[in-house]
Amino acid sequence: MSFHDCALADDGKHELVEISQLVHALDERFPIGGIQSSEAANRAIEESSKAQERLQNWYVVAEHHCYNTFFVNDCLKEIKVERRQYLPVLQRISLEGKTLLRQIKVMERDRETAQKQSK
Repeated sequence: MSFHDCALADDGKHELVEISQLVHALDERFPIGGIQSSEAANRAIEESSKAQERLQNWYVVAEHHCYNTFFVNDCLKEIKVERRQYLPVLQRISLEGKTLLRQIKVMERDRETAQKQSK
């Protein structure tokens, strides 16, 4: 049984296709090691958070729909697999952005400390 056999409403299928395209676009715009500035990091965090929220909203609606199908467990398993396909990419982008922002903050503090000590 595939997700599309799960009889999810067409709008749910369409939403998943849009989420898939969004995740792939974000993965291309923010490849591993590709976030190099605080502006890019903030943008990556914001966009990945919005996409994660959208994915979670899709999942909640799809999960609710599964309880109205005959093969509830198969349907639930399938939507979990779908979600797991996209969530790691979004989490990676967010984590990389947050890591870079922390590193920048540490470097700024170190620079300020060095300036204070040199006076």
